[in-house]
Amino acid sequence: MKRKYVQAMMAAMALTLSVSLPTTTVLAAAAEKEQTVYVTADENGSTEKVIVSNWLKNGSKDSSLTDNSDLQNIENVKGDESFSQNSDGSITWSAGGNDIYYQGETNASLPVSVKITYYLDGKQIQPDALAGKSGKVKIRIDYQNHSQQKVKVGDTEEIISTPFMMATGMILPGDKFSNVEVKNGKVVSDGKNDIVMGIGFPGLADSLQLDDIDDLKDKEIPDYVEITADVEDFSLALTATVATTGTLNDLGLDEIDSIDDLRDSIDELTDASTKLVDGSDELREGLETLDSSAVTFKDGLNSADKGTGKLKDGIDTMNGKKGDLLSGVSQLVDGMKTLKKGAGDLQSGVKSYTDGATQLQKGINQVDTGAGSLKDGIDTLNSKKGELTKGIGDLADGGKQLQAGASSLQSGVKSYTDGAAQLQKGINQLDSELKQQLGQAAQLPEAVKGISSGAGQLAGGAKALGAGAAQAKEAAGSLEEKINGFSDGLGGAKSLLGKAVDILEGASSSNAQAINKEASAQAKEAVQKENAAVNSKANAQQEKNVRAALKAAGVDEETASDVMNKLQDINVGTQTEASVDVSDKTKSANPAEQLAGIRSQLDAIQGGIDENALNSVKKDIGDLADGAQKAVDGANDLEKGLTAFQKAVEPLSGFSDIAAKLQGAVGQLKTGSDQLSGNSEALNAGAKAVTDGAAGLNAGLTSLSKGAGTLSDGIGQLADGAKSLKDGTAQLKSGAKELVSNNKALTNGTKQLADGSKTLLEGGNTLKTGADTLGDGIGKLADGAKSLKDGTAKLAEGGNDLKEGTGKLLDGSTELADGMKEFDEEGIQELATLINVDLQDVLDRLKAVTDADKAYTAFDGANPDGSGSVKFIIETAAIETED
Repeated sequence: MKRKYVQAMMAAMALTLSVSLPTTTVLAAAAEKEQTVYVTADENGSTEKVIVSNWLKNGSKDSSLTDNSDLQNIENVKGDESFSQNSDGSITWSAGGNDIYYQGETNASLPVSVKITYYLDGKQIQPDALAGKSGKVKIRIDYQNHSQQKVKVGDTEEIISTPFMMATGMILPGDKFSNVEVKNGKVVSDGKNDIVMGIGFPGLADSLQLDDIDDLKDKEIPDYVEITADVEDFSLALTATVATTGTLNDLGLDEIDSIDDLRDSIDELTDASTKLVDGSDELREGLETLDSSAVTFKDGLNSADKGTGKLKDGIDTMNGKKGDLLSGVSQLVDGMKTLKKGAGDLQSGVKSYTDGATQLQKGINQVDTGAGSLKDGIDTLNSKKGELTKGIGDLADGGKQLQAGASSLQSGVKSYTDGAAQLQKGINQLDSELKQQLGQAAQLPEAVKGISSGAGQLAGGAKALGAGAAQAKEAAGSLEEKINGFSDGLGGAKSLLGKAVDILEGASSSNAQAINKEASAQAKEAVQKENAAVNSKANAQQEKNVRAALKAAGVDEETASDVMNKLQDINVGTQTEASVDVSDKTKSANPAEQLAGIRSQLDAIQGGIDENALNSVKKDIGDLADGAQKAVDGANDLEKGLTAFQKAVEPLSGFSDIAAKLQGAVGQLKTGSDQLSGNSEALNAGAKAVTDGAAGLNAGLTSLSKGAGTLSDGIGQLADGAKSLKDGTAQLKSGAKELVSNNKALTNGTKQLADGSKTLLEGGNTLKTGADTLGDGIGKLADGAKSLKDGTAKLAEGGNDLKEGTGKLLDGSTELADGMKEFDEEGIQELATLINVDLQDVLDRLKAVTDADKAYTAFDGANPDGSGSVKFIIETAAIETED
């Protein structure tokens, strides 16, 4: 950064001097040599290294250029032109019509130098000791001229110094330096720093010998610069000094032959000075424009640097991802290989598909025929649904009457058990009072008669109850058989629907027609079996069994006849709490879903048969029958006791024997009565269970009756679905025909796909080769992007330096303009006032100095037939504290 800062400041000084100083006229035929000597010096100004940069201007576009030079380590800094060393020490460049830019090193003594001396608080101090100190600092720069020439001054020869103008610049930070003053120079502030510019002409005063002229001896030609300042924590980045010749060339003193001519020249010099003043103002205005443009230029460089940074990041990302790209291309090529193989497999598969499509068309034709038969069978089922619905309704009515008869049965059983209780009470009273009644023999036959009559009736009732219970048990078995028959009928219907669904789901199979035929036959057979079961079992058995149960229950004949009339039209019977719910959604579903839905409804009906409730009724009827049987057994015992009692009282021969037998017969009566009375509770519980079962049976039949309507709707929807199925198979038939019609195009397409996949694979291999090349290119591009980013970063940094340099240059131009005014007013104008002084000697010396100025054109060797110019840039080392 410091190096660039120094270069920018020196470039600004060189530009200032090139504008303010006259230039050498160039002859077009000769190669002009413009030379810059870069000198590196220590803090005191002692030379450490010298590098010479030459620019050979090939105005005539010669193929070769010869230059006198004693430099070492010569190198071409802008082109690839080569040179050869000549025997006289000169070098010849193969220019090819181009300008030549080269540089080299030398150990030759310099014609000029600087000596820098440092003071702190009035005492001299070494620069390394001054670093970091604070106080009053003075820096004195003495310009030294070591170049002398022998020239003719008037009629005599003298040794004079080559006229060099030397200017020094330095930047003093405002946070460390204050109250800066300079002798033989100017101070310009940019708000943050003080910029010091000093100027001197070493040896010129001695060459002109102005001290010998009274009117001029007080005119000082400076050869040093002195800077003073108050300093905190001293440090100095550098000093840069530019030394150049050619200052006096444009004065035209060699053409002056008299004082009058001198006056004319002075007038011209006055005019030229005025123009220089005006030019310096114009220069300042131009530099103002340059300074403002430098801001835009700097911003553009910063934007370019940011842009190249983003470009580099993007290229780095691309470079980092190129592995994924190459991997992806490899996977793509592998996929293309798989595609090629798959295309071959697809071609084989399409052939199988087209063959299958042909077979499918044949199968669909068979399914279409089967769907017609299925529709006919379901239409027949739909036409018979009215009979089924009516039978279920009649069965529900019979269930209500059966419930009423069960209630009557329960009432009869209660009457029976009440009579048994009274009988037991009477026999117990008879037994307890028998001894008291033995003396009343005259009344005994009548009592025996009454007892015989009551016991006979009781025994007859018990037998009738046993017969009724047996018939009820038989009726319950018949009812179970009827329920099983109805379940078998539902199973047949479910089987029919299952076959229909299988036909639809297997429509593409080649045996669809056979399945349809078998399903139709099985459906008809199932319907016939179901009807036969209902007609033969339910109708035949229910009349006999229910009539016996009603009779046993004590139902009157008129009510029993009405119940039997209702049962004549009933085909099936069951106890269920399930209901059928055929949703309207089945109307919009396909036929297979409709049949499956109705089959699920039949599953719900069959599942709704409450086996536990049925078993409970059967158990209750069985318990009732067992109780009745016990009653019959008791009646038989009673009948036996009555017979014995009758036999005992018939002879009445011997009161003691009669009494004993009578007492034994009463004991038997008491035993039979106890048995009858002991079964009363069981009979009542059984009768209640029968009544409850009949009520549950009636509720199930009522639910079945309600579900019959829904089942009827479902069968109707099934018929609609069968019609839709028939229509759908017709569409399938048409679609299959269209499907087969595309077989040829599909075969051709798969062949084209196979051929295309082969070509695609060939292109993929080419793509992989190109991707590898692209990966290598991306790597090189990433390297180039890095170099580009480094370059733009340096450009941006240089742009900042340029902006600082243009700012300083602008300040310098302002100072130059002010200096030129001062130079014009205090120098040129005052010089014009000296015209009346005897200046012949001064004129002779000025001519001699001017000749010496013209003679010095190069440091490393001047070309005899060419012209040129040379300037020296001396950079001193920085003074800083050690970290």
